[in-house]
Amino acid sequence: MLLEQLIEIIEFTDSDSLADALQVFNHQGIIANSALPYLAVVFDNAPTQLCHKLKQVGFKGDIDIKGLNTDSKGQCYAVYDTNRFNAIEAQGWLEANSN
Repeated sequence: MLLEQLIEIIEFTDSDSLADALQVFNHQGIIANSALPYLAVVFDNAPTQLCHKLKQVGFKGDIDIKGLNTDSKGQCYAVYDTNRFNAIEAQGWLEANSN
């Protein structure tokens, strides 16, 4: 998929489909990719654009994405607030919550 296509997917995602994830993220500062309506290709190839979209719809903090490849679930991602978690903590959270 081309980057332009991924950006369109991100931009045209209805903010209502992000409402539940928004609440959890703003409360906890971290969520798994399974809470978001995006495929792994978006997390892999357009993380900056995805973080921008999430901030635009109300996700609070400085948003970043951490990936983890697991044997049982394949590629998993954590979207986290860098003011509340560092990359190592986000990876630990992801390892604990990807089972």
